[in-house]
Amino acid sequence: MLDKLLKRVTILLKKEGEMAKTVYSLVLDDEVMKLVDKAARRGGLSRSAYINQALAENVGYETALKKNADLFRCVEDLLARHDNLHFFTASSSAATVTGSISYRYKPTMKYLVEIYPYEHEYLGELKVSSRTGNEFVRRAIDEFFRLWAALERRYVSENIPCAIEENRMRRVFLRPRAEIGPTALASAIAHYIGAFDALINEYFVNLDSDGFSVKEIEYAFRKEFYGKPVI
Repeated sequence: MLDKLLKRVTILLKKEGEMAKTVYSLVLDDEVMKLVDKAARRGGLSRSAYINQALAENVGYETALKKNADLFRCVEDLLARHDNLHFFTASSSAATVTGSISYRYKPTMKYLVEIYPYEHEYLGELKVSSRTGNEFVRRAIDEFFRLWAALERRYVSENIPCAIEENRMRRVFLRPRAEIGPTALASAIAHYIGAFDALINEYFVNLDSDGFSVKEIEYAFRKEFYGKPVI
């Protein structure tokens, strides 16, 4: 019986941009749903998110989910140039990048990138953290965080939301003043993470040098961000 091959499902379409959430009742074939669920699990999506994405692609609409996926894919490609950084699979709104500091015990650095909904005032945020049991290294990491925040206030913007706790820094990404494409936006995010990782490593490499000065980090910071989009 045809009735036995059909299944009524309720699909909750997630809010994408300014689209409202609406519940739709659809009649779908059981075998189709099995394939849909399999594809959704493979892509790390819920059933609703997968169907919403598939329908959007079919009618030529780019969802926020698709935009974020393309953005993170581009960020991953750009960060592949950095030997010290490793990109992990992204979710629909966040991605994790890890690196390490070339110093005693090689403490790991974690960079968590989160992209806010498109109607949000800010672009997203970066959470930087490290786990180390060495008290000297923990203090040095916090000192670098404070130095970085001070350089951003001086050379980028005084209005960047930034919070620093023990071995953790949360920095909100600003939306660029000028409209830039997704590739340029991904480049700005990848460059920010790459520059941060490079300079914290330079800071630690020279930490024990008698002639080392934070002026060297300041000069390198200005060189890295001069003429770059502000995010």
